[in-house]
Amino acid sequence: MEQFLIQLIALALFTVGLYGIMVSKVGIKMLVSVEVLLNGAILSLVSVAIGTGTVSPLVMALFTIAIAAVESAVGISILVSIYRRFGKIDISLLKEIRW
Repeated sequence: MEQFLIQLIALALFTVGLYGIMVSKVGIKMLVSVEVLLNGAILSLVSVAIGTGTVSPLVMALFTIAIAAVESAVGISILVSIYRRFGKIDISLLKEIRW
């Protein structure tokens, strides 16, 4: 029963993160939404690891945490470059940047 509750909480986190990504046009809100989405996925992996008693979902959760850290660093650096160039953070300005 407790695994079902944990999975339900993970699904709620994932859904809130997905909604935030789809609705928001502000870069910081999108980064936070991606982090909430990834935390829901990590919680689901930990719940599966508790239920099965295996270690492999925990290893996948650690890789997901590492990927989330890299994603945050890259996302924040892109948003800082957008802010320096245009003075505001808006995702629609990404097409204005020439690499």
